[in-house]
Amino acid sequence: MHFKHRLRDATFAGIAAFVAIVCLSYLKSWAHFMVLSAPLGATLVLLLLLPSAPLSRPKHVILGHLLTTCLAVIGLEWLPDPVLGLATCFGLGITLMVLTDTLHPPAGANPLLIYLSGNHLPPMDFILPNLTGTLFLVAFASLYHWAFTHRRYPFGPKVAHHNDAPAKHKTHP
Repeated sequence: MHFKHRLRDATFAGIAAFVAIVCLSYLKSWAHFMVLSAPLGATLVLLLLLPSAPLSRPKHVILGHLLTTCLAVIGLEWLPDPVLGLATCFGLGITLMVLTDTLHPPAGANPLLIYLSGNHLPPMDFILPNLTGTLFLVAFASLYHWAFTHRRYPFGPKVAHHNDAPAKHKTHP
């Protein structure tokens, strides 16, 4: 890929990431709960720059985050020891994401975030913000790719425009 194309893609992705984080920040003010987290930041990178990757599919993003968040919330109740609980939830989260075909690497960080936060909040105070953030990011990525990259995220590869289509050659009998 030529530098000018990388520069264009990087610039658009950087601006989109800026806009998404601003929107999530305002959503936090409006919804009165935190929807920003490091795992969601990593998810945004995948959605903007690797939308065709299997681990960037909405099923993987939404269900991977939901699964690991719920697992960590349950773990806080049943395994309050921070070392044992964190290790168990982290390992089990990876196992369950693979078994349910919802593997999304940034979601693996949710147990780390939840256990290391030291907060024992009601379960929905972890689950609802995470779910809201992932749904927003999938919708945002869909809009971004439709408007700027002409990819049909989350439904398929890049859409060919009439200028991109190969020219048909006439054959002479």
